Amino acid sequence: MPYSTLEDFLEQLAESVLIDLTDETMAGVVDQTRIDWAIAKADAVIDAHCAGRYAVPFDPVPALARSFSADLGIYNLFARRPNIGEIPEAIKTQQAQALAYLKRVQSGEAGMGADAATPPATSASVDMLVSSNDRLFPASLLERM
Repeated sequence: MPYSTLEDFLEQLAESVLIDLTDETMAGVVDQTRIDWAIAKADAVIDAHCAGRYAVPFDPVPALARSFSADLGIYNLFARRPNIGEIPEAIKTQQAQALAYLKRVQSGEAGMGADAATPPATSASVDMLVSSNDRLFPASLLERM
């Protein structure tokens, strides 16, 4: 399940901008395949940073993962189309902030929120060595038998 959707992208960008970023066939519509690519790439980055602390892929998707997926995905769309122009500063800032936060998650300094499921605890294998000098029967009694 992708962490973000086209609707999440449309909350940050005008549809005309998304058409410019994705429509290579000049059909005049947003190319969902390009949106899916950008989201998959963003989600892979999120999973890579969160895998040590959370069960990934997230299901259900935490609000932070959804937000970061949209931020990173939008950046991915701009980065793949350098002919359109410079990546807007706001997009660069959102991408940098998302990555910085994900690095903090990875190091254990931050979390993905209460709605992120943590991985089940793994049971560690423990080898035990038991020794005792207390004998049930003393050696002198055993020698007689």
